[in-house]
Amino acid sequence: MTVADAAQRQRALDPRQSFAVAAPAGSGKTELLTQRVLGLLATVDAPEEILCMTFTRKAAGEMRHRIIQALTLADGHFLPESDHQQATLELAAAALARDRAKNWQLLQSPNRLRIQTIDGFCLNLAQQLGLESGIGDYAEPLEDAEPHFRLVIAEWLLHELEQQTALGQAVETLLQHLDNDLDKLEQLLIALLKKREQWLPHMFSSRDARDYLESFLNNVIEETLATTAELLTPFASELALLADYAGSQLPSEKNDLPLKLCKGMLGLPGHSAEELPVWLGICELLLTKDLKWRSRVDKNTGFPTEVDGDKALAKQRKASHAELIDQLKATCGLKELLEDIRALPAPCYEENQWLALNALTYLLPTLAAALSLHFQQHRVCDFTEITLAALRALGPEDEPTDLALRLDYQIKHILTDEFQDTSSVQFDILRRLIAGWEQNDGRTLFIVGDAMQSLYSFRNANVGLFLEARTLPIGQLQLEALDLQVNFRSQENLIHWVNNAFPHIFPARDEIGRGAVSYSAATAFHGALPEQPVTLDAFINAPDNSAEASRVVALVNAAKTRNPQGSIAILVRTRTQLPDILAALREAGHHWQATDIDPLGNRMPVVDLMSLTRALLSPADRIAWLAVLRAPWCGLDMADLLTISTTEPVGDDSETTQERFPLLLKQLARITAIPDLSPDGRQILQRVGETLIEAWQQRQRLPLRCWVEGTWRALGGAVALNSITDQQHCDQYLDLLEKHESAGSIEHWPTFEKAVKSLYAKADAGSDSTLHVMTIHKAKGLEFDTVILPGLNRKPRGEDRQLLLWQERTSSNGENQLLISPLFRTDQQNDPLYQFLNRERKLKIKLETARVLYVATTRAIGHLHLLCTLSGDNPAAGSLLDSLWPALKPDFENRSAWIQWHDYPPEENKPVRAHKTALSSLRRLPADWGTPPATEATRTPPTAVKGTLAPNELGGGNTAPEARHIGTVLHRILQQIVIEGIDQWSTETIQQRMPFWKIQLRQLGLCDTSAPLAVLAKAVENCLSDSTARWILDNRHQDSATELAIGYMSPNGEPKTAVIDRSFVDGGIRWIIDYKTAAPSVGQSDQHFLKQQVAQYQEQLQRYARLFEEPAIMPIKKALYFPLLQAIETIP
Repeated sequence: MTVADAAQRQRALDPRQSFAVAAPAGSGKTELLTQRVLGLLATVDAPEEILCMTFTRKAAGEMRHRIIQALTLADGHFLPESDHQQATLELAAAALARDRAKNWQLLQSPNRLRIQTIDGFCLNLAQQLGLESGIGDYAEPLEDAEPHFRLVIAEWLLHELEQQTALGQAVETLLQHLDNDLDKLEQLLIALLKKREQWLPHMFSSRDARDYLESFLNNVIEETLATTAELLTPFASELALLADYAGSQLPSEKNDLPLKLCKGMLGLPGHSAEELPVWLGICELLLTKDLKWRSRVDKNTGFPTEVDGDKALAKQRKASHAELIDQLKATCGLKELLEDIRALPAPCYEENQWLALNALTYLLPTLAAALSLHFQQHRVCDFTEITLAALRALGPEDEPTDLALRLDYQIKHILTDEFQDTSSVQFDILRRLIAGWEQNDGRTLFIVGDAMQSLYSFRNANVGLFLEARTLPIGQLQLEALDLQVNFRSQENLIHWVNNAFPHIFPARDEIGRGAVSYSAATAFHGALPEQPVTLDAFINAPDNSAEASRVVALVNAAKTRNPQGSIAILVRTRTQLPDILAALREAGHHWQATDIDPLGNRMPVVDLMSLTRALLSPADRIAWLAVLRAPWCGLDMADLLTISTTEPVGDDSETTQERFPLLLKQLARITAIPDLSPDGRQILQRVGETLIEAWQQRQRLPLRCWVEGTWRALGGAVALNSITDQQHCDQYLDLLEKHESAGSIEHWPTFEKAVKSLYAKADAGSDSTLHVMTIHKAKGLEFDTVILPGLNRKPRGEDRQLLLWQERTSSNGENQLLISPLFRTDQQNDPLYQFLNRERKLKIKLETARVLYVATTRAIGHLHLLCTLSGDNPAAGSLLDSLWPALKPDFENRSAWIQWHDYPPEENKPVRAHKTALSSLRRLPADWGTPPATEATRTPPTAVKGTLAPNELGGGNTAPEARHIGTVLHRILQQIVIEGIDQWSTETIQQRMPFWKIQLRQLGLCDTSAPLAVLAKAVENCLSDSTARWILDNRHQDSATELAIGYMSPNGEPKTAVIDRSFVDGGIRWIIDYKTAAPSVGQSDQHFLKQQVAQYQEQLQRYARLFEEPAIMPIKKALYFPLLQAIETIP
């Protein structure tokens, strides 16, 4: 079958030419890149002469995999299954011939292929010239550098304010402008530091910052006027005639209108900023105040009923105006340009505006330098610093460094994927890499992207750069623009629907400065399927989102019936749309695959743990302490909470007592003196109070995680959980807590809270591999047989008003410009420049929302299902349905048959209030839960002598509670040893931790803990002195894991979870080890005991081994380790 764009694809493989390829969704972009690299390998002297850059490690890995796979298949003389595969293998065969001629041995040394992420390439550049770039090989990139921003700002501000220097005066100016609000200033400076790569080049570019920045304002005005004039040229004479007439006929009381300036107009005004007032007059002639075409005119707009008694002339002018409006309506893009003119700001700053901006432009370079120095001192950096360091390592285009010259000699061909997501600073790096390259000198640049899929403005992506690269030279290279159009993914009818809808959704023309992208139609490679390709379920006046959620489940079921092995994706714009849907899927018995989709920050077990953490760290946090007493491990009712919180502490109120027992703990320490407590409340507080007081006395003696987790377990927090999933979520929180610990505390609580909000449930290993739930952004680059898009009318979260607005802009001639507003003040809310940039920001968001919708719909191979809940006649502003509305509005107005309508009567349109029910069903541990009375089952056996347990207490098959509880606590201890590192443990550590172990044993129900504690101490001492145990507990092993939870499906289809005590890779072998606290019974030999244990646990460890996917990759060994015997026994 002939591919419609075969000539374009073949042209893209010419190794002598540079190209900018537009590759829409499903067009085979990765395959084209693979073919290009293979073609280049057949021409170069070394594979290192080819540099491939992409944005994600996944994409880089996919490209490397495809290249090596093609070379491997060609080496094995694999017979191709399709025309495009044959072309790939022919290119691979030529590359292999070059490989053999040059002795590259690529199949044995695939790392010679230079395929990197852009961040990885920049880091490599920066580290090669560590001194010049400011980053050495020690820098650790941070995902979140905000704590460092805050620290630098605090230290720097205090220093400058104390010095009374020019910088200090600039800081004072900013504070005065912000009403002396330090928090606002910190917020402003953090926002600026996060995006410093956008403004930093401009701060250094000119000594006269004001003229420099105002020149950009003038350029925006001139380009807008010039583009508008181009569209109005065919109507210039008629427009000038009517504008002159209207300006002449305005009544005297309207002389202040801009239209008055059109009097005497003979043609279109010029494009300079000085002509802007006249252009505003033209806009007044053509548009109303609410930005609609002016269909009616009267004397107040310069069109009286008669002119000097001549009614015919007046009537003729009105008719001419109406005719002109009709003609202009048909001019694509003109109305939007007239709206732009109405929004344009003045070409210069006012003095009071410039005062604060001047202070910013003066201090920002110094603040950025202070941040760089801080990064060097702390051996960390953010990704922006890496990119800026790479720029410094390369040097300016006209003065390249030795490294830049060396790279210029080494690199002959550069390929960049996903170019539509390039930022200005990354574009600058590319420009410096090819500085000195000339057209047809044997070196080539090949960029691939799809402007219609640019979604990452929040990461500073500038889609205008891709549009620029396709029209303007990059350095000395003019890239040839190529357009792919064939879609190899979706069925014909689905592509037909997309082609019909999106020309109404996307703007009519490309616009580099604003990043506006017009739609490019696709051509189907595959034929049509018999079923309806696109469905839309419209829930009219539905009271909530539950109806949509139920319909999603029905669509999933239908898709599974239609194609049991077909892939299904439920895609949403934001995670907040998912709670109802996930609940409905759970109820229907579906288990889905998801990554970073289910936030843990609002899960009650995590919320309760966070409250406990905050209470222990913040004695004065009354809300946190009350939350601890309300949590399930305590569950006091509101009356008891009110009693505790309003009762004054009694007894000793000395300074010592206040230090020992903060706030509510003082009441708990004297529970008998608190009147009016309910009987249940008093019983609960007796238990909880003792535990909290004992925990408080352990502060600063244990690592933070140990302290919090121990207290939580002692309170019964683990027992109060509903499921093993809840336990996994709590473990994730505790892992995060450990990561953020600093000297036994949390250094900056807001940063920790932010990290908790970014915590998501881990993927369920036993989930359905065909059902996926993810955000649209995560789905980019993927494809699914069926795509379901619910919540189309859900409005995104509104943004807070920003103190400062700025916008990177690419001018029509390719110049990178910075537009920056004055600082926002409540008394200057209508500042024209601030309003202009805010409007531009909203327009960019609207344009990107349309592209998000395009990405979502084009993930589908066969079927696309849309769902929305709509109240009223129009969709919510900013929603995906709002973007889709131009294509769907006629169908909604006519109630088209292809839409499934679900109408709800108005009386049903009432939200259900269930908070009373929720509050009344408070879940908690029983009031009498806690240490059980000593019985024969739980009492310490008389065989315990001299503080130790008799061997048979832990003997094979013993199920006594003491043995189980000792095993539980020992497993936690060994996990902690792995986490902290065994080298950090000693006999002193054991003594320090024993109070913590005692709390856990008591929480598990043991009254007399002396003998169990002795066993625990002995087991840990044995581990510390045993070389085998130290090897097992060493956390430096590859792929080290402790208490590893792996989900799987049981034979009857139920999801299960296996928890593996210890696993790691050593010497190319995967080890799976289970700890056993058992010991031989009296009279039993060690050999017989160990043989018995192997027989008992052999099947369990074999089941564990089957959960790993590595048998074909590396061998697996299974073993039992016995701390009390210092013995290891392998399992066959």
